Amino acid sequence: MAIEKQFQNNDNNKDKRSSVSQNEELYTSDCSTESIDLTSRIDEIVDSLDIGLFHYIITLICGLGFSGFSFCYQSIGFVIISACDLDINRNNKGWLSIAFMIGLATSASIYGRFADVYGRQKILVILLLINLIGMLASAFAYNYLMLVIMFGLIGSTYAGITTIVHSYLLEFFPRRYRGRAAAVLSSFLIFGNVYSSLIGLLILPYSFYSPIGAIYFTNWRLYLLVGSIPSLLSFCVLLFMPRSLRFVLAKNDKKGFRDVLNKINQINNCCKTTDDSYQQVIYCKVGHHDLRVEETSKDVKNDKGNTFLQDIRELLQPPWRKRLLLISLVWLGYCVADQGLTIWLPTVIAHYVNSKTCWHHHHSGMYNLSWNTTHSSHNVASDCQSGNNIRTVILNIFLGHLISIPIAILCVLLINRIGRKALYIILASMSGLSILLLLIIDTMQSSMIIACIFTSISTNGWTPCKIWSTELFRTEFRTTALGIASMMGHLGSILGMIIFAALFYISCTATLIILSALGLLTAVAAIFLPDTTNADIR
Repeated sequence: MAIEKQFQNNDNNKDKRSSVSQNEELYTSDCSTESIDLTSRIDEIVDSLDIGLFHYIITLICGLGFSGFSFCYQSIGFVIISACDLDINRNNKGWLSIAFMIGLATSASIYGRFADVYGRQKILVILLLINLIGMLASAFAYNYLMLVIMFGLIGSTYAGITTIVHSYLLEFFPRRYRGRAAAVLSSFLIFGNVYSSLIGLLILPYSFYSPIGAIYFTNWRLYLLVGSIPSLLSFCVLLFMPRSLRFVLAKNDKKGFRDVLNKINQINNCCKTTDDSYQQVIYCKVGHHDLRVEETSKDVKNDKGNTFLQDIRELLQPPWRKRLLLISLVWLGYCVADQGLTIWLPTVIAHYVNSKTCWHHHHSGMYNLSWNTTHSSHNVASDCQSGNNIRTVILNIFLGHLISIPIAILCVLLINRIGRKALYIILASMSGLSILLLLIIDTMQSSMIIACIFTSISTNGWTPCKIWSTELFRTEFRTTALGIASMMGHLGSILGMIIFAALFYISCTATLIILSALGLLTAVAAIFLPDTTNADIR
């Protein structure tokens, strides 16, 4: 028996030594991050991750920050028709939207470059902080000029946020979940719209004036403060989130890679005792977690010396040149059609509420004005609304955003099945046609219904567009390319606003035809771009 037990012990020792040698071989030959270039395995490494609590939190927090853009964008239209104390009239009402769009257009490519050099998370946190300061200053603006300047600053921050946030989120997700994650993120635009309309219904129809220093604190000021809450929550949580996973991999930053994995593992395991996801990454050709700081910082790629022109030269090489040109055209045309009309939609609905139409436009009467007693003698026409009138305007827009919710759910379900390209072409075409229908069926009731349809479709068109744009370019210059596309889009938004402001009161028909044609043009341009569904984005 003793001899038999000794043989069993020897066999067990051999098995243990064999297992140890296999693990050592795994570490040394396949999984050691000290001997591999992380940049060569970006997709392989990210695809080996499991989805856990961290991914749900990062999606929610990025979504809240992203939703602030749609709130701020829609708030411009609501402020224009509700801020009766700021002397807003038809001659200057376009200043607010144009200042916001100039801020967007001039800053998108700059912040995209900063994110490629310094990291997505760091730039997002800085931009959200500046944004919150700008919103606070806007709520206490002394006059209309100060409000215009502050919205220009806010626009510049959202230029960076909207450019960076998709890249930051998607770079944590494996390809099998990438489409749905981005679709969920884009659907937060609908949340921002619904939130904006809901608090608008609860606050804006009710007038009050509370003196604070040299200003009167009124309903529209409270509306801006309450609307900033999602961005505040996003800022507070993003302070503790890690850097982008693909960003540190692209930099070959092994220390940063270890820190990101530790943070993901820490959040994923806060409600459980196992660390399956982390161990799976360790044993799937990623490397062991016992990396020492002094051994992992020497091979980090430093791109701070690279210039913006170097990225541009890279983007001008095939196939990136064609992609950048076409996606910029898509953004330009879609922003003219969508955002050029969306920001003025409260004015369009107020136009019909006051018994005016496009085909049967008449000038026999003025809009029903509702000024407070200190602004009752203006000789310049104003579109200021209050009480039931503003409630009717906001309610119609709110219903359109509610219709957006089931369409957003369909987008999430279909984004991987029919692809980003097909889904975008369908939604862009329907958006352009709905603008045309607004012109053809020219009655108050039908305009309300079509405005709801346009709002729901055009908002969801950004879901495939932003995912597609993000996946068309490599990690090293992804946000730089997105910044250029965003800049073209914001220039398109400015063009759309100028077209609307210059033509609407002269020829409503020509305004809607131009916006509809440009919306349909983007669907045609999208045909010539490749689909990126389930493709490597490296």
